[in-house]
Amino acid sequence: MTHKTHGRGSFFVGVGIFPRDRELVKKGDETVKRNRNVWMILLFILVGAGVVYFAMTLFGDGEDSVKPPLPTVRVGSVSAEVEQSTYCWESGNQATCADYGLPEADDLQLITVKPGDRIDVVYHAEPMTSSFNRIEDGELVPSELVVPDEPGIYLYEVGGEWSQGDSRYVFGVQVPEN
Repeated sequence: MTHKTHGRGSFFVGVGIFPRDRELVKKGDETVKRNRNVWMILLFILVGAGVVYFAMTLFGDGEDSVKPPLPTVRVGSVSAEVEQSTYCWESGNQATCADYGLPEADDLQLITVKPGDRIDVVYHAEPMTSSFNRIEDGELVPSELVVPDEPGIYLYEVGGEWSQGDSRYVFGVQVPEN
């Protein structure tokens, strides 16, 4: 199929993208209606894309883009694997909350530590209030920042409150038998 330039030297006129003036006169209102329909379809597509973009910006894409930073937890000379737990956090004009149940030992990556090791928690910023608990039989029990002397698996929940919200974190340790 070959195309050549027409009348005014435009390839687009020849392939029907831009009709020549006499075609407009011949077809009259039909051409105007067809062009209006094309513009309406384009308008609906643009408005639809805008609505999708707005919704994704407002409600996110399923991922929590607003999360509190994880603290660093050291037990003796070893860094613990800290997991995010329950939190409500805001940043700028976005805020989110997530609720987690207390973990089981299988849910966490345990680190092996020595009996009596000190537990140091370093937050991204000093909290207004903080807590440190051991998880015993699915309950939170206030605890000292020291690993027990008895061999076993110990799970901990630590957290605080900041101006951006509150957050809890969990980690676990294992004290081996001598």
